[in-house]
Amino acid sequence: MKKTAKINLLGRETPAEQTIAASPSAMTLGQLQRNYQAILDTRAIYYPVAYQFLRKLGQGRQGAVFLGLRQGARGCITEHAIKVFDPALYRSPEEYWTDMGRIASQISHLQRLQSPNIVTRHTYEETYGIGYVQMEAVDGIDLRTFLSRKHLDRAMEQSTAAEMAAFTRLLFRLEGNRISVRAGLVLYILRGVLRGLERLHEMNFLHSDVKPANIMFDRLGYVKLIDFGRAVTVGEELSFLLGSPMYMSIETHERRPGGPESDLFSVGLVALEMLRGCPLVEDPDPGEEKLLAVKRDLGEDLPDLLPDEVLENEDMVWMLRKLLHADPTGRYANAKDADAGHEGLGKINKRRVRAGQDTEYERVLSDYLAKLVDISTDRIEMPAEDTTVNSSRVLR
Repeated sequence: MKKTAKINLLGRETPAEQTIAASPSAMTLGQLQRNYQAILDTRAIYYPVAYQFLRKLGQGRQGAVFLGLRQGARGCITEHAIKVFDPALYRSPEEYWTDMGRIASQISHLQRLQSPNIVTRHTYEETYGIGYVQMEAVDGIDLRTFLSRKHLDRAMEQSTAAEMAAFTRLLFRLEGNRISVRAGLVLYILRGVLRGLERLHEMNFLHSDVKPANIMFDRLGYVKLIDFGRAVTVGEELSFLLGSPMYMSIETHERRPGGPESDLFSVGLVALEMLRGCPLVEDPDPGEEKLLAVKRDLGEDLPDLLPDEVLENEDMVWMLRKLLHADPTGRYANAKDADAGHEGLGKINKRRVRAGQDTEYERVLSDYLAKLVDISTDRIEMPAEDTTVNSSRVLR
């Protein structure tokens, strides 16, 4: 049995009526896909709670993320990030809802997790069979955007020559169309990511999708790890994998059980990309076999992949070798070990301090991001990234 309903949000009707199933259990995959597209087209959710989407923050194979206004009781309007999950990746409604159940359970377990380096996920809901998550809205940019040139023109317009000289000396290096990140800032970013992962690992969860698009900087210059859509418990058996092949660990490619070391391999790949200014493989769709072969040989090939000035930094090279070791037992044991252990990044940072190379990176990064603020909205407004090329894929 079917019925038609009009979406009404803030007193406005949608351009067209949407045909929906009377209950989720009666839906086909095609109906789910139409309901998902209707949400994207109307830029709104109206049940069980009303949201009006202001703009798209990102788009990947797993779904779309919007900045949205939540319409609460008695005119209470609050701002959130809303991730809407695309059913197109799945073979049946049952497979989609099973995975949505995993995400709902995950949020139930992780909702008490608190860390300045992790974006808060508030709740999971469904509207006409489509799952979505309400999250903290971060006013900032992600590392994927930072590694592009999209922000440069605006920053240059708002900065003096002396300010831009300081930013390029401390934060990034410009080489043609590439932006690579200075070693000190790489260390600062990695330590923020590791602190976020530390809390996840302590709760027996793996992030499973550490990549540039899932690392953000807020306006204060703090590093935040986002999007736990693929987070799983250590040893959890899955019917399929959904992750980003470019940043997967070797054991994940090989369908072997992963542990905290698997997240750390992904951290190492992100570090390598920041230092190089380009991904490990620049082919947008290299295939799993090619990626796996390249990753297995990273130990030998690392000197050929890194810029000369990075090769001169023995600490950075040693850290990369440790994170990117082909054998998980050759890596750091977990995120805390990688940050605060005897051979961790904290020790590398102390040596930089003793050498007079320390910088208040959160302050410098905050000063740079202030140049990107749109005065009309008082927010950092950057074009939405479409990350479908190197984003999550179903691996069976």
